Amino acid sequence: ISASVTVSDSPAPMSTGFSATSPASQNNPASTSVLTGKVTANKPVTINLYDTNNALVASGFTNSEGLFSLFVPAGTYTAVAEASGFLKSRYLVTLIEGDAGINLDITLLAGDIDQNNVIDQFDAMTIGMSYNTASPNSADLNNDGLINILDLEILAENYRATSMLTPY
Repeated sequence: ISASVTVSDSPAPMSTGFSATSPASQNNPASTSVLTGKVTANKPVTINLYDTNNALVASGFTNSEGLFSLFVPAGTYTAVAEASGFLKSRYLVTLIEGDAGINLDITLLAGDIDQNNVIDQFDAMTIGMSYNTASPNSADLNNDGLINILDLEILAENYRATSMLTPY
């Protein structure tokens, strides 16, 4: 495989699954490349692919097993994985025409309830203020339908973790 992956502000590289096809790849399927992967998170994850001009090129969701596939023209992209209550993760990927594609292994850290790119006391306070309720959904870190000590324990494991990502 002659593709390259550069990881930025993220854990490490990985499997296949749910697919979303960009309009560009539908017009010329022969020139498409594929970005596949698995995301570890307790919630549905959105995968957005941006070109070098930060324009959204493709978007998709993980399936119930955390797998995804995005079909796009060959090129260099920034892949951003995000889920409610988790730190975002960003990967720089170069897809080469005719290649088998790139397979990413992404682990999102739970606890960024307010989506400010840091897991901090404000996120913990949200859990405290929402204790024994189901809202906001972003505070239900284990996705069991109830905000409680289990969610606070998850947040504590990742406390002070940050992401240097700026929103698109």
